[in-house]
This record gives sequence, structure tokens and C-alpha cells, in this order.
Amino acid sequence: MEYFFNPKGIAVIGATPNINKVGYSIIKNLLMGYRGLIYPVNPGYTEIEGLSCYPSVLNVPDPVDLAIIFVPAPKVPNLVRQCAKRGIKGVMIQSAGFAEVGREGEALQEEIVCVARETGIRIWGPNCMGIVDVVHKHVFSFVSPTIWEEGMLEGKVSLIVQSGLLSAGFLIDLMSHTTAGISKACSIGNKADVDECDLLEYLMKDPLTTAIGLYIESICDGPRFFSLCKASEKPVVVLKGGKSEKGAEAAMSHTASMAGNFDIIRGAFKQVGIVEASDFHEMAEIAKALAMYPHVNQNAGGRIAIITFSGAAGIVSTDLMTRRGLRLAELSAETLESLKVVYPEWMPPTNPIDLWPAIERSGSQRAYGESVKAVCRDPGVDAILMHLFVGGVVSRQLDLAYIAEMARKAHKPLFLCALGRREELRRFNTKAHEVGVPTFREIGRAIEGIAAVLSTSSSKRRGKYKNKRQQFS
Repeated sequence: MEYFFNPKGIAVIGATPNINKVGYSIIKNLLMGYRGLIYPVNPGYTEIEGLSCYPSVLNVPDPVDLAIIFVPAPKVPNLVRQCAKRGIKGVMIQSAGFAEVGREGEALQEEIVCVARETGIRIWGPNCMGIVDVVHKHVFSFVSPTIWEEGMLEGKVSLIVQSGLLSAGFLIDLMSHTTAGISKACSIGNKADVDECDLLEYLMKDPLTTAIGLYIESICDGPRFFSLCKASEKPVVVLKGGKSEKGAEAAMSHTASMAGNFDIIRGAFKQVGIVEASDFHEMAEIAKALAMYPHVNQNAGGRIAIITFSGAAGIVSTDLMTRRGLRLAELSAETLESLKVVYPEWMPPTNPIDLWPAIERSGSQRAYGESVKAVCRDPGVDAILMHLFVGGVVSRQLDLAYIAEMARKAHKPLFLCALGRREELRRFNTKAHEVGVPTFREIGRAIEGIAAVLSTSSSKRRGKYKNKRQQFS
């Protein structure tokens, strides 16, 4: 897989100077971050964006080990043959019009698979968006160049998605809202050759990836996939598309995927320690929490201290925690006594710790700081959920780095549920990301993140998976 992620040279077949065309976006994205050699290929031009343009991939000079193809589907098989003849090791086919559209497309896809079998060239796609490597600034994709405008938020989560436009739009959404930092995002489309197992194996060894999230509509090789997940020291979060009958039909028209019996697949997920997500943002946010807390104590329980500015937020958090098998921590007498120093005499502290009276009496920095210090010392607390409103005096006074360091030293994972004014919330989320604390906009998402972290450690407590060589497709 290395020449897909770190090629020395890239040929772009279908490049164009027309800013309204996909072939231009690919070139533009490469010029923005890629430091290797770029070879536009199009017989209609001699130069694109200051780069020499070649009439055929056979004319491209060395070094070149990856070709990105975006031309009409009927032309692709012959171009893959030319790439193999040229000695290119991998092709990334971002064109659509293959197995997802019916028999004619299926025949074209089978033809390129035959070329791969005959020549040994590897094929990524077709019908995909390629790779976005945020850390190395490698955008091997026709995703809109607006992805560069907000600045890419680096993180330790890598994604494998069986979708094209989703990966592009979803990435821009995640990074522009500072919802989650990303290491790599891999859109694999119809996965005629390179599939989720190839990429999962690569990312399991990637030092810049701590947690892996997948959106998949089918699993090509069930035994290999579940064996990899079982062996992985990194947590794996999966959103499975096509769970329902109608969803499976939609998956067939989207990426030509046979969705399979999800009851069987869900059982296998549990056996090998896969964390299941129910939607895209949940997948990314659970993976984010797991990436930030990869080494939670294996003996940690589910006892949570809730620190909140809102009594209602504490109540709803408690209800949602109960559904996920978590529970309110029984705070010790020493902890309750410590909390009294910031509270008015008329209000005894309890869990959830409703801080508003304490904030009015002692100020937000002291109220939050002393509360976190007290629960960090309590041996009956396994994790902390803190609610914040961002955009007023409370958040401006808060020393988030100090609070995060207290929780880290106490080995108590801290989770933030923050709401507030848009721009200030964006800056706050960025700061939280920098100090290594996951933030969530919705209470339910925060609870799912806590539940995943406390039930998934680096040693990944799992039941034994007995492989019956059953194909999950």
C-alpha cells in the first residue's frame, strides 16, 4: 500500500486546466500539498498549471508509481493496461460508471480486475474519492480544493469509507467544525481490488493512526477482516450500511455491494471487539475519543462524575448513562467536603455536581478547578463528564489546559460536552483538541464516547472469535 500513500511521482490521467472540471481539482489539490513529481496526462494540452502535460501515460518520465484516473469508464481498462506496461505499481480509478450502474459497468470492472490479475498492478476504486492524508498534506482526490481553506485539523483517527462524496463532504464538515482531527481518510468505492482489509492492515501498522473508523456496505473477506480486527491493538469503530432490506438495495446501486445478514455480522462485531456506530458523526466521534484515550486502565469501571452548569444537562446525562450501562459515581465524604469550599452554605454538593451556585459564589475558574481536583482524588470515580457553555465569562475564565492536566495525572479520562456561540465554540474545540480532551456537542454522543473508552482498552478485552470460515458479504 505504500505507493498509494507515499508515491514518488503521480500521473493524473484526465487532467485539465478547466477549473470547473474534476481533472483540475485533482491537479490543484496535489499542487497544494504533495511534494513529489506531478505529471498531467491529456493529449489536448502541453501544459497545465505550469506543469508539462503528456499525451499518454507511456510518455511520462520516471519516477512514477501511482496513476490517478478520471476519464469516462469505457476508456479506463485500456488506460490501466498502459499503466501496467509503463511499470506503474498502482492506479486509483476515481471515475464512476462501473459495477454500481449495471451489467455494462460490471463488465468494465471485471475487465480491469483481469488486467490486475494478469499484470500484478494494484487497483484502488473505481468510483471513489481516493486519499486525504491530513498529516502529510497529501490530497490525492478530486475533493473540492475548499478543503484547504479552513486549515486541516490533524488527529490520530484514520477512516476507511466505502463512499466518495461522503468522505469529501464529511471531512470538510469534521474539520471546519473542529469535530474531530483526522490522520488519513481513504475512500475505496467499489473496491474491485484494494479493499477494507488491505487498508485496515496498513493502518494497524501506521504510527500516525491510533484509532480506525470504517463505513462499509459489505465485507469482501469476512475471515480476514474479523481476524485483523481481533488482532488489532488499535480500536476499530464500524458503521455498517445496508442493515435493512431497503438499505441493502440502496447499497447495491451505490457501490454494487451485497449487504448481507446484519444479525450475523453484528454478532461477529461483538466477538472481535469492534465498536458499532449508528451514524457518521458518531463513528468519527467515538473514534476520536478512543484515539485520545488509547490506554485506559483495563480495570476501569463505569462510575462517572458529572460536572455541569445546568441541572437539566446532568439529569439527561444520567438517564443516557444508565442506558449504556454506566452509572453515577458515589462521591466519598472527603470529596463532598472538598466541594463545599466553592459552594454557598445553603446548597450541599451531590453528583451530578451542579456548579452554577458555586460559579456565582466562587467564579468559574475556581468552581470548575476545585470540582475537577476533588473528583480526580476520589477512587470511586472512573471518568469525568464536564458540561460547559462557551461564549461567556465562564468559558473565558476557564483554564482548560490546567484541568486537562489534572485529569491526565489522575488517570481519569475527561470528556467535554460544550455548547455556545459558533466562533468561540470553534476556538474552544480547537484548544480542547490541542490539550487532548474530546469535545462533543450532544450529550448522547458524549455518553457513547465514554462507554466506548471505558469498555475498550489497549489490550482490547474480547471474547474469543471462533472462525468457521463463514463469508460475510
